[in-house]
Formats: sequence, C-alpha cells, structure tokens
Amino acid sequence: MRLFIASGFSPGVLERIGDLQKFAKPLLGGTVKWVEPGNIHLTCAFLGETGSEEKLAAVRKNIDEVAGNFRKVPVVLSGLGAFPSLERPRVLWLGLKEGGEDFKAIARKLYEGLTAEGFVFEQEFSAHITIARVKARPDRAALASLKSKADEFEGCRDTVSSLELMESRLTSAGPEYTALYSKQLI
Repeated sequence: MRLFIASGFSPGVLERIGDLQKFAKPLLGGTVKWVEPGNIHLTCAFLGETGSEEKLAAVRKNIDEVAGNFRKVPVVLSGLGAFPSLERPRVLWLGLKEGGEDFKAIARKLYEGLTAEGFVFEQEFSAHITIARVKARPDRAALASLKSKADEFEGCRDTVSSLELMESRLTSAGPEYTALYSKQLI
C-alpha cells in the first residue's frame, strides 16, 4: 500500500479552492492536471509503500502519540507558490500564512517516531496544499493572473483538527485516496 499522513480541510475551504481552480482552468488550459477537490489535503509525512500489519500498527501508534500532544491548528491560507519555482513550475500550491510552523512541529514529531520504526524521509517538510501538477509550461501571464486571484486567499481561515493515515491508489484517472485511520488533535 502507498501511504501518507495528512490533514484535511473543511468543506467551505475546499469549495473556495475549487472556485480558484475553476477560475484558472480556462487560463491554463491543458497545461496542468488539477487535484480533485475531494483529494485536497496537507501532507504531513509521505510513507511510500508500506504493507505489513506490524508497520501499519507502528504508524497508527505514532499518529496517536503525535495527535495526543498537539492542539487543533488554526490555519490561514496564503497565495500561490510552485515547486521548484513559479518560473519553472512542476507543482502549483497554496501556502499557509498561519499554522505552517505548527505543522512543521507535527511533521518533525511524526518523522522522529517513524524514523525509529525504519521509515526513511527524503524531503524536509514544507507546509503547502497542492492544487495542480504541471504537464507543460503554462503561459506566464496566465500564471500571474492565477497568482493575483490566489492572493485573495489571505483571509481564508480554517481549523485543522485531525491526522489521517491515507492510502493512495494510482489509477489512469488520477490518484484515489482512502482514509485508513484518523485521530483527532487535542
């Protein structure tokens, strides 16, 4: 199973992200593959292929420990960013103006506990919400217009209240995510 630990957002925030995607679709055309609104999340830790019940039990235990030590996180979404950069985008994302440091601490604790269980993390945590994957370089003016529209997210607030163990199944239509386990933050 291909697994990751993530936190989701309220229906209202997902709707606003969906509205941003609808705004951008005619601008960017087929140059990007949009993340389905129901798949929008903030990844805390990507675990990769994990199948043994022993490993799954260790992951659930780690989620329980971390969730039991962190309060629900108020977040404020911020504007548009890209990996590796807006000049050469491969992934388009929304950032967190508030709450990012809390999620960095949560991710650090997850990494510590899971590293002790044999998991390897190749990337440092970065608080972001992927909204699209770039297939071909988008027009710069279209990206600038999307960035300007995304700046309206500066006041978009939510409270993230749980950690979920998610399974990702890759299909020809895109990834399908299934929640396997969830634990509320305190």
